[in-house]
Amino acid sequence: MEGASMKRIYACLMTAGMGSVLAAFYLTTAAATPVAGTATVTGTVDAPKSFKAAQVYFRNRSKRILYMVYTVGGRFQAMNLLPGDYEVSVKTKGLQNLESGVTNVSLAAGQKATVNLSMHDAVVNPKTGVQYLTFDEIYPPGPGQDFVKKTCVNCHGQNFIPLHHWNEQEWTAALDLMTGGGRKIDRGVMIQPEDMKPGDREAAVKYLTQHFGPNSPTRAVQVERDMPVDAAKLAKAIYIEYYLTPDAPGQGVNSPEYSKMGPTRGKRMGQDVILDPDGIAWVTDRGIPTRLVRVNPATGEQKDFFMPNPKAQVHDLNIDKNGLVWVPENEGFPVESPKLHAFDRKTEKWVQSYDFDPTHVIPLDVQKHPHSVEFDSSNNVWVDFIRGNGLAKWDSETKKMSTWRLPMSSNSYPYGMTIDKNDGIWMALQHRGTLAKFDPKTQKFTEYPVPTTPYQIRRLGIGSDGLTIWSGSFGAGTLVKLDPKTGKTNQWKIPSQVSEPYDFMIQGKSVWISDGGQGGALIRFDTDDQSFTFFPTPQITDIPTIWITKEGSIWYCPRSSAEPGVGVLHPDMTKITSLAGN
Repeated sequence: MEGASMKRIYACLMTAGMGSVLAAFYLTTAAATPVAGTATVTGTVDAPKSFKAAQVYFRNRSKRILYMVYTVGGRFQAMNLLPGDYEVSVKTKGLQNLESGVTNVSLAAGQKATVNLSMHDAVVNPKTGVQYLTFDEIYPPGPGQDFVKKTCVNCHGQNFIPLHHWNEQEWTAALDLMTGGGRKIDRGVMIQPEDMKPGDREAAVKYLTQHFGPNSPTRAVQVERDMPVDAAKLAKAIYIEYYLTPDAPGQGVNSPEYSKMGPTRGKRMGQDVILDPDGIAWVTDRGIPTRLVRVNPATGEQKDFFMPNPKAQVHDLNIDKNGLVWVPENEGFPVESPKLHAFDRKTEKWVQSYDFDPTHVIPLDVQKHPHSVEFDSSNNVWVDFIRGNGLAKWDSETKKMSTWRLPMSSNSYPYGMTIDKNDGIWMALQHRGTLAKFDPKTQKFTEYPVPTTPYQIRRLGIGSDGLTIWSGSFGAGTLVKLDPKTGKTNQWKIPSQVSEPYDFMIQGKSVWISDGGQGGALIRFDTDDQSFTFFPTPQITDIPTIWITKEGSIWYCPRSSAEPGVGVLHPDMTKITSLAGN
């Protein structure tokens, strides 16, 4: 435990056997070589009561970059900070509820600075801070509560709704989106007719507007048990977040043409991220006008590329072996005809565009929502439709698109997708709560049950063997491994009070999980000792997708956070050799 006085902390740690951990940490970090042209900051943190793994923030407002490290034994070290002016602060999450004021520091290339901070009991600003309340305080009883709990909260998690502050028109539009907007809704719409009784819709809009309207505070469900962090395992970790450049007044999301459109309505939103071979991050921005964003991690420099149809929604993206960035539209204009676009990174031009379902395998009156995008060994592009209940393939040789309708049910809701080493196409069927495999050679679908019901599956990960499928239950907070050879599954309960596992990436013996429960975390599961290590995120957020580099850094977008952008977790800052994406 970390505490108020450094002398008491040190004595306590030595008694508890933490002295060797601290000594090893500081010997290792002292010997580490920072990236040339960067700065290092070390320091201490004290507080009037004990604390553990406090989060130390370094905010560079001019570059729109934030660094965050954790304390161990009341000490911290941050390496590889770009030169510039920083606001330094520290706080704890959850039940500890401590924070400091801001200390300003200017850092030069090669500098080694010291900053000491003191925390006090946190005081929440109701206008700008996050209020932690009970579930019933955030979702009070009343008409519409039961419907919101069964639909919105069950799918998005308990902290997603309180992060939004929409008016009646905006909540109405959100329900239109979830119910199909008046279009045929028997294939791939989240809220089905059987989910709604007469009067449910009107009651839900009124309830959401009353409790989560424009003047509502930002809230999160308070925890009774803190996230189980191990400070010693976090000692060398560093988060870096790059925040999207705000649009000027009257431009971009602030333009009268766009400001009332889309799910963000006047705000930018980093959704998904992937790195190219040069270490540059590419991000889809869901704020209307939608765009593809290039972020240089070495400098923080950003450049926006508007989508061919900037009113069409975007979600996923991927980069093929030729270096093209592929981005599917979803809910485009017109809704019935979303397209698949390819962007050339070298010419900085959109160079290809294809209709997803040119032969109308999925009827025109059915809403289509292309989602995940993956490549097989022949560089063919595969995309599933969460709305529309379909699967599409763009053939890299013929340049033709083929489409299949999923036969399991009319509303399977295929969400995440991955492709195994034998080119088997795997999908997470969110509504059915199962996994499905499509064999392109036989064109047959095979369905695999999972151990938890109901099973809200988001995304899938492929094991190091190229065959094993990893997934999880968003609602039940479990991690699941499927052996496709036997059809058998193994399941682990993620050990936190609230866990909402979303995406899964595997590297060696580590399974990395993005989790939006209790404010957000990246979690490492060790397949050898079956332990979970939690890395709480800098902001309160959900994390819809992650991407792991060869060097073991985990990239993500803090989608529902207060500050939109893209981030990376380096589990060991002493191993960073370049500021380019690694």
